[in-house]
This record gives sequence, C-alpha cells and structure tokens, in this order.
Amino acid sequence: MNLGLLVALASALLATAPAAKQAPGPTARESFERGRTAFGRAEYKRAIEILHPLLYPETLLDSEGEVVQAHRMLGVAYLFTSQPDEAKREFHKLLELRPDYRFDPLLDPQQVVDAFNAVVKEEEGEIAAIESRRKKRDDELAARLKREARLHGPTTVLRYERHSYLLNFIPFGAGQFQNGQRRKGWLFFGLEAGLAAISVGAFAANFALYGAHPYRQCNLQPGTTATGSCPATDIDHSQEDTSRNLLRLQVISGGLFFGAALWGVIDAVRHYQRDVLLTEPAPAPPAPALQLGLTPYGLSAALRF
Repeated sequence: MNLGLLVALASALLATAPAAKQAPGPTARESFERGRTAFGRAEYKRAIEILHPLLYPETLLDSEGEVVQAHRMLGVAYLFTSQPDEAKREFHKLLELRPDYRFDPLLDPQQVVDAFNAVVKEEEGEIAAIESRRKKRDDELAARLKREARLHGPTTVLRYERHSYLLNFIPFGAGQFQNGQRRKGWLFFGLEAGLAAISVGAFAANFALYGAHPYRQCNLQPGTTATGSCPATDIDHSQEDTSRNLLRLQVISGGLFFGAALWGVIDAVRHYQRDVLLTEPAPAPPAPALQLGLTPYGLSAALRF
C-alpha cells in the first residue's frame, strides 16, 4: 500500500470523526443579566455586544418585560456611544411594545429623555395607531372571555374560613365553638365553668374562714382545770375537719376541671379542620302581604304568603 493511499484514508477518518463536545454556552437569561450588569457599570459597548444577539436576528428572551428592558438598554447604550440612528431604532421598538412608555426626567439623564421624547414626537401618529390596535385587541379579548363565561354559566365562588390550631387548647369549649359544634361547646363551657367556680369558691371560703392553719379549741369537762397542754380527748377538731373537707372539695373539683379541659382539647383536636367551606345563607322567605281589592260583591282582602 503506497503512502498516498494511507494519507487519503487518514484524511477520511479525520473528516468523519465526531467533533469534540463543546461546553454549553450561557443561556439567554444569563446573557441578559450580564448585559444588564455591563449597562449598570456604564460599559455601553460591552452591553451592546451582549444584548444585541438576544434581539437580532430573532428574539431569544422569554418574557416581554425582558424584551422591553433590552430595547431600552440598547437604545441608551447606542445613544451614549454616538450611534443616534441605532438608538432611534431601539426607541421605536420600545414604543411598539409599550406605546405609553416614558423616561423619568428626575431619574434618567436629560440627554436620554430629550432623544426619546423626540422619537415620540416624530411618531405620534404611529404610536396612536399602535395604541388603537392594542385597545382593540384588548376589547376583543374581553368580549371573547365574556362570551365564554356566558356559555359556561355563572362562576361559582367558594369561600373558606381558616381556623387556628392553637384555639383547640383553650378551655371552656373554645375549640368546639370554632369547629361549629355549638351545643358541645356550651356543654364544655358550663361543665368547666361550674367546676372552676366550685374549686375557686372552696379555696376562697377555706382561706377566709380558717386561714392557712385552722384553729383548734380545747373543750374542758366541767370541774376540770387545764394544766399544761389540752388533753387529746378534749381538743375540738370541728374547724379543722371543715377546712379539710373544703380542701378535698377544692382538689376534687379542680382535678375534674382539668380532666374536663383535657377532654375538651382532645375532642377539639379530633374534629379540627383548618379550612372550612362557608355556606351562603339561604334566601329569606317572602314576607306575608295583605292585598285589598274591589269585586262586584264589595271589598275583598287576600293574605299572600
């Protein structure tokens, strides 16, 4: 095999070999951000190099807002790089997208404001036509949506009420009232309020009558004299017994209160619903009306319900 044939085969293999994979370039969104950063740094030539390929020969940006901002930045960049024709072209594109767009004299350079207002003044007729077409398109869209709504019937609006989860842990039937179980709520309210009143009342009566330490009285038998301490058989424990009974009543009613409160919390959590559909109130029946009239036989009256 001669040398020329080997060279030809090597060339053919190199031509058919797959090209090495190149690293993916930046996305349109990333390029837009880079262009905006360069524009913010007043690097207008670099901003033009980045933003121009995003709009020409075809638009690569997804949202209309980014397209509007790209035309705006290109117009200003062209203006500051002494390219008035290109700036005018970008301002015209900007007005096609947003006919009511205007630069702010307080925030934007006066040179930009004057150049843009000059474009607006030159193309007032075309801007009015663009605005008219846009208004017509919006009216047609609104009419189409109205026709579709009429065909599909009235729209049903569902309203929900959001309930608080923390309200389930409040006693006296608060969780039941929130869940719409009013009868059960009043039951828990009455039960817990009654038990709490008994427990607090027993404590207050015990403390008011006997204080922290009930008084023990020594009842001596007739004809005896107390020498030293009172005999155990003569000590009167009536006040101490009454105080102890009040304490028992306080503790028992207090324990029952906390038990009922815990029961109410468990019941409220069990039936808790975060979002509850609000039902519209039923229309009130018409009020009865008295109708008077004249007939060939005299005066008549009719009561309609």
